[in-house]
Amino acid sequence: MRLLWGVVTALIFALAGAANAHEGHDHGAPPPPVSTTIAPRVEAASTTFEAVVVARGTEMQVFIDSFATNEPVTGAAVEIDTPTGILAGTETEPGVYAFAAPWVASPGSYDLAITVIADAGFDVLVGSLTIPAPPAPPVVEASTAEVLAASVLGDLRARLSARDVSLAVVGGLGLLIGVVMMLVLRRPRRSGGAKVAAIFFAVVAAAPEPGKAEVAVANAALPAPATATRDVAQRFPDGGLFVPKGTQRVLGIRTLLTVNEKHGRRIELPGRVIPDPNASGYIQASLEGRLVAPEGGFPQLGSVVKAGQLVAIVEPTIGAVDLADRQQQIREIEQQLELVTKRLERGRQLSNAIAKTEIEELEIEQESLIAQRDALMSLTDISESLIAPVEGVIAAGQAIAGQIASPGVTVYEIVDPDRFWVEALSYRSETLGTEAVAVFADGTTVDLAYQGTGLADQGQAVPVRFSVVGQAEGLRAGQLLRVIAATPADQEGIVVPRDAVLRGANGQLVVYIKTNAERFVQREVRVEPLDGDTVLVVAGLEPGLRVVAEGAELLNQIR
Repeated sequence: MRLLWGVVTALIFALAGAANAHEGHDHGAPPPPVSTTIAPRVEAASTTFEAVVVARGTEMQVFIDSFATNEPVTGAAVEIDTPTGILAGTETEPGVYAFAAPWVASPGSYDLAITVIADAGFDVLVGSLTIPAPPAPPVVEASTAEVLAASVLGDLRARLSARDVSLAVVGGLGLLIGVVMMLVLRRPRRSGGAKVAAIFFAVVAAAPEPGKAEVAVANAALPAPATATRDVAQRFPDGGLFVPKGTQRVLGIRTLLTVNEKHGRRIELPGRVIPDPNASGYIQASLEGRLVAPEGGFPQLGSVVKAGQLVAIVEPTIGAVDLADRQQQIREIEQQLELVTKRLERGRQLSNAIAKTEIEELEIEQESLIAQRDALMSLTDISESLIAPVEGVIAAGQAIAGQIASPGVTVYEIVDPDRFWVEALSYRSETLGTEAVAVFADGTTVDLAYQGTGLADQGQAVPVRFSVVGQAEGLRAGQLLRVIAATPADQEGIVVPRDAVLRGANGQLVVYIKTNAERFVQREVRVEPLDGDTVLVVAGLEPGLRVVAEGAELLNQIR
């Protein structure tokens, strides 16, 4: 019994020492988990086709795309020369061909030769598919405290099995050890004590053979090996992207081969839509008066009017002071007219004594006074009819009964919806060509024809006018846009779609380059406008690269 108490005392000190040995001790961060999201694969390419072979389970999936455009190659005859013979593929999806290959479940390296026969041509692609062996379980190194605890527990079991100890003594010993373990676990930092306690109770509960407690606990903590079930797109620390072929199909990624060529130089100008001066007009009053609706009422916005159509009537208005002045002028003219009339009558009676020229002068003066009187009297009764000068649609303006119209103020603006012009502002003294393109905020474009450049300065710029070629559907006066106008000068560069150029995290313009079948990298570029759909890359690219032409914005969202 004294020996038994000695063993218990040694165990207590061993547990306490193990807990103190782990105070402030760090074994370091665990190794990063092995990525299981990428299945074994191999890629092969030629100048015509690009293939990616993915091994999953007992099957191989082969993605066949056009090397230049990344478009799936559909309806092709695909065969693979494998270690087990030649296999024929079945097209399960557009450009995806499946092969039954049970041998890909075994680790090893397999040389493959892929034969592709399609409308684009015939080619043989070769590659080596490597199936890695499953990862070995990690070796768990036991700490000093764990080894000491296992040793003491093993010795204790050996001694207990060698002596005839009653069940009551064993039960009391277990209770004492449990109390000691609770005291150890209550320490502020108990990482070491908790680990030793876990080992101890696992060994006591499971009762393994001496010397196997450490192995049993370590194996219980090991995770089961995982297998790849799908491929996941991801961004690398250097900014590059891994995008599996399946994800590329979903995102609709398309590429183009860069070619360095000469193109006419373009300049970009701010502009706005204006009505065609030859198919639009203003309706204005020439005198001040009150508006009166014609028969049928005032035309409203968007209504169609014909040339010469009556759209409003202006009834002149006059104030009390003006009316008194006008009446006084009429009375003065009537007085003068009465005097001239009497003189003319006396002259006609004495025609033999008065010269004929004097009688003619009196007649002329009489007619002038009569005209002046009639004009002044008619001003209070005359009204003005407002007539549409051209045929079109009421684009602006609103007339209300009783509204006062002033001379020079527009009552209605008429526009032909099928005829518009574009006015741009040029800040450069450059000669422009006859062709141009208008680009709207939503990306739509309209062809333009150059009409002329003004000479008047408008805020350090001169106006440049273009006519819209063809139908001007959806346009409205005042719409803002960008005008890309051609110049006689040439410029060398690489043409890429406007949507392929993105704004990078640092504010620079970038494009995505496809370096491998499933890898993309960013490249900073400098561009110049070319037309509404494309831009000219003048720096940052060289010929022969595969630039992402469609889906670049979706690639940029991958994190």
